Amino acid sequence: MRRAPALAAILCAGAAWSAEASRPAPEPKITSVFPSAGAPGATFEAAIRGAGLAGARSVLGVGARLLDASSDTEIKVSFAPGAAGIHRFRVVTPFGATNEAEIHAVGIRTIREGEPVHELPVLINGTIARRGEVDSYWIDARAGETIRFDAESGFAGFDPSLTLWAPAATWFDGERLERVAMNDDPLSFPGLATDAVLIHRFARDGRYCLKVGAFGGAGGADYVYRLRIARGQGPPVSLRPPLAREEWPERWFTRALGPEWPAAIARRGLVKPPGPIETYRAVPEGSSGLPVIDNAGLVEGRLARAGEAHEIRFRIAEPRDLAIEVETPEATLPRFNPVVRLMQPDGHEIVTNVYTKRNNNGLYMMKMIQAKTTVTLRSVGEYRLQIRDITSDCWSPDFAYRVLIRPQVPHLGAVKLVEDRVNLEPGQSKPLTVNIDREEGFKGFVAVSVEGLPPGVTAVTGLENPVEKPPLPNAGRRERYYPVPQTATVMLAASEDATPMDSPVAARVAVRPVVNGRMGDAVLKKEIPVMVVARRPS
Repeated sequence: MRRAPALAAILCAGAAWSAEASRPAPEPKITSVFPSAGAPGATFEAAIRGAGLAGARSVLGVGARLLDASSDTEIKVSFAPGAAGIHRFRVVTPFGATNEAEIHAVGIRTIREGEPVHELPVLINGTIARRGEVDSYWIDARAGETIRFDAESGFAGFDPSLTLWAPAATWFDGERLERVAMNDDPLSFPGLATDAVLIHRFARDGRYCLKVGAFGGAGGADYVYRLRIARGQGPPVSLRPPLAREEWPERWFTRALGPEWPAAIARRGLVKPPGPIETYRAVPEGSSGLPVIDNAGLVEGRLARAGEAHEIRFRIAEPRDLAIEVETPEATLPRFNPVVRLMQPDGHEIVTNVYTKRNNNGLYMMKMIQAKTTVTLRSVGEYRLQIRDITSDCWSPDFAYRVLIRPQVPHLGAVKLVEDRVNLEPGQSKPLTVNIDREEGFKGFVAVSVEGLPPGVTAVTGLENPVEKPPLPNAGRRERYYPVPQTATVMLAASEDATPMDSPVAARVAVRPVVNGRMGDAVLKKEIPVMVVARRPS
């Protein structure tokens, strides 16, 4: 009887070992680069941190020379960027290509943390190497002078913060500092950039201390940053991270609803482009002689004061499936929160761009402003369109808006390729996953092609095990505010006799809509590194 527990322990250990052995080996990856900036045309040495980097063979995408690739978690590289700008690169290891990382070639003097700041402008490469660490930099400023400080994170998990201090010695503490200004985010809101920007006009001459830290006192070897210090206001602060090159911004308030927007949508649905869209201007609520839109139109305007609402009439001669899209060309969420309401002439609301649903934990109503709303109008005649800010007491001169009201066009919306590289051992298969959005009732097929694969690698259709999701209770009219998501999978399979490669090839992935047997132009074209690698030792 005493042998049973021992036998069970052996079986459990064997099962755990088997599961561990069958688990795919982790991909080589880059987590940070330090320093990550240098002068154009000059060389500088840097440490690339990550995992699976030992035995690295080359660096793709930028001029570079490997100096030491003996460590699995950190390698040394000499970079030689060419022109000024952002240079993206990957490291090639015996077990595949890494994710993409970047270095910056800047046209100003660069130094490293710990070096004194003697003149501006300057870019400082720094790192918050441990939890609670704060880096300090002393600068001289003159009364009336404006200086801008930009802290750019070089690590996905790092949210930098900036604090400016001035000497305020007392009899008790001759080195006491007094906080003058601080910034953690330009504007704290989900989806907005988290890099810190501090612009300060100095009231008096003196020597000031700028401190760089991480939000919440975080830190670690990957917490690298680039600190730019320059005189003047500089360019406008960008609140949103830049769009990826292939990203489709249909659900963004900041996309441009210009004359070419309806034609761009039509191409993604393989329908005839609409004729020219007329531009209108709404007038303040209560004005006589409201302008009238027939069937479709672009409404432009700018709120002139707090609490102001603009209105315009809208008329249809037959039942219509409509899309209402909102753009904020200047101020955007969360400063300017445009609410658009389509109403009957008596003021009864038919639809709004405010999505309402019930939170099933607290049983309270949640409301979210959306950049696009769809609705079906069955009754012909005249309606009123109203535009205002969600508040009655906030206003700024940059509260400008564009509202496009148009017939719905079934089309392929956002398309995203999930994987950014594929490393295959002989006999191994891995998925290429494509997430798509079906907009406005798009019923066509979606074709995914992969070309330029290395010898011994083929692409076949794959189906993943579907995840059964129960319908959201109390989800409101979700279909008005969200597209229908779908996932397509292409399996890349390496044959048993596929030859390991020294470097990846750039496979070309294209996604196209197919309607009534006709295939359209690619809505997504992207190159992805594919590499056959040697089998890892078991």
